[in-house]
Amino acid sequence: SVYAGHQAWRLTPSVLENDDRDEDPAPYLSAGISSRRKYCVKYGKVHIRARFKSAQGAWPALWMMPETRPKVGYGEIDIMEHLNFDDKVYQTVHSDYTKNNKNKPPKRYCETKIDRDGWNSYGIEWNENTVTFTVNGKPSHSYPRMPELGENQWPFDTAYYFIFSMQIGGGWVNGSGPTNPEHYPADMEIDWVRVYKRRGGSN
Repeated sequence: SVYAGHQAWRLTPSVLENDDRDEDPAPYLSAGISSRRKYCVKYGKVHIRARFKSAQGAWPALWMMPETRPKVGYGEIDIMEHLNFDDKVYQTVHSDYTKNNKNKPPKRYCETKIDRDGWNSYGIEWNENTVTFTVNGKPSHSYPRMPELGENQWPFDTAYYFIFSMQIGGGWVNGSGPTNPEHYPADMEIDWVRVYKRRGGSN
């Protein structure tokens, strides 16, 4: 194998109604975890096994951001985002290029079916020229580096850290209706995170 090593974590962030809105007006309290300044990776394989309790207004996400500012523009890798009671997830790359060219190739995202109430694994296989998303070990979408489109089309050449979050509410997740407080508390469980780097690769 050209990959070696892994990192494994376990967490259960939960979402609760906020009982003290004088201190914080947000209607819900949420939890998450970030590996910023603790663990980052540049190129390799990532697999994350997770499940969540669905709720109207719930927005669990597994994503990556650059540890330091990219050489060109903005970059974000969304390994998984789930909305409400959908039986699918979104996997997306964001950059200055995708922000300004949403309907132009290369396609920036995919929608992939999942077992909504069960465990699924979400991942990427990432190298100098491609970010390939996976669900349950199978490729779901690839985003290629295309130098002819300019430097800001590919900011994915630096080390990235992880963010695992469960946002409640927002324009996108509430597009199908308002957050329903009767569905809470909700949660996302992460069984493990495995990161495989290429031999000789950098973290």
